[in-house]
Amino acid sequence: MEILTEKEQLLQSQHFAFRLRNLYQNDRQLFDQLNDYIPYSIHINRQDNLDITYANDKPLFKAPEMEKLVEVGSSYLDEISCLVLHRNAVTKATKFRKANDIDSVCSYIQQLQFNNEKRYFYSNKLILDNDLYFNISSTVDELGLIGKVFNSIFRPIHTNQISWQQFQSLTKQEKKILHLLANGSSTKEIAEQLFISTHTAQTHRRNINQKLNISSVSDLVKISLILEII
Repeated sequence: MEILTEKEQLLQSQHFAFRLRNLYQNDRQLFDQLNDYIPYSIHINRQDNLDITYANDKPLFKAPEMEKLVEVGSSYLDEISCLVLHRNAVTKATKFRKANDIDSVCSYIQQLQFNNEKRYFYSNKLILDNDLYFNISSTVDELGLIGKVFNSIFRPIHTNQISWQQFQSLTKQEKKILHLLANGSSTKEIAEQLFISTHTAQTHRRNINQKLNISSVSDLVKISLILEII
């Protein structure tokens, strides 16, 4: 049996959150159906004040502390969190919002009071739209289960983890260009759409090929399909 390293588990959890966010955006009915079988806590919150607007029906949000958090708002986190980790999470979320990269994932650990017990939670945050974040959280000791859940719901991605890691190494501009390339845009068309020179667009394209280790358009389309970014 293959045992994933901690880094591989974290990368897999990011990809899992990425796919779930896309599913929520593109097929809410299917998302709601799968939601019953996903043993992780999902919530949507506002970008401006981090108040929760949606939480799925999982044990985390049935705890009295979490119910009050949903009711009162994010200010209640000061009472049930490790303040150092909470401030770190808020700082990361603030930087994440400024970057405004819809294909990126903001990951962090928090310690929260859960049924009168302090527990560590690992969360992945993604941009849902101009106003909201999509979040998936699990207890730290559940991280090893993410791969099994992912493979049972979506197609296996063991061979695609390197592609996901390479994709996350791209800059925001390179991700935009990858989208355009995968959809058939030429270097000249990309330069015109992004208001950059043809030379700059060609340089970005060369960097993308190097980072993703691809040498043809077919490879580019394949990796884009794998990562569901087309």
